[in-house]
Amino acid sequence: MTKAESLMLALCFGAMMGSFIGNIIMLIKFAIEDHKDKKRRRQEEAKAAEQSAE
Repeated sequence: MTKAESLMLALCFGAMMGSFIGNIIMLIKFAIEDHKDKKRRRQEEAKAAEQSAE
């Protein structure tokens, strides 16, 4: 393998790994945001139910 081919392989591998790691981070971020949103909605619904019961 020539030096240019080795450099291209390293560049492509690095780009793919960076993309893969970035996608995993974004999936975790979206999962956390979704969980927080569901928790907030449940609290608001419980508060609304409590106020309507009074």
